[in-house]
Amino acid sequence: MPKANRSLLVAWSCGVLFPAFIAATAAARELSPADMAWIDKCIADRAIEKHDPVKARKYCACMQDIVEDNEPFTPSELEGSYPPAHVMCMEEAGLLRP
Repeated sequence: MPKANRSLLVAWSCGVLFPAFIAATAAARELSPADMAWIDKCIADRAIEKHDPVKARKYCACMQDIVEDNEPFTPSELEGSYPPAHVMCMEEAGLLRP
């Protein structure tokens, strides 16, 4: 394999595979009962907006990952206090796409 192609392969691996590995590791962590309650509250809030339940769960899990365990944010408070996280999680869950 030419040296230039090898460099591109390494760069691609670092740019694509490593973030995917980190995301999979984060998704595999155990959720506490408080985490699950937070996600359930978030899903209930999204049900009012008639979001797809599967997409709502993805969105809420993403938002929950952002909240530190010792932060007492409700889902709505987090959305209001940090809009970039809200937009990122909406995109990740597929709620912003038609």
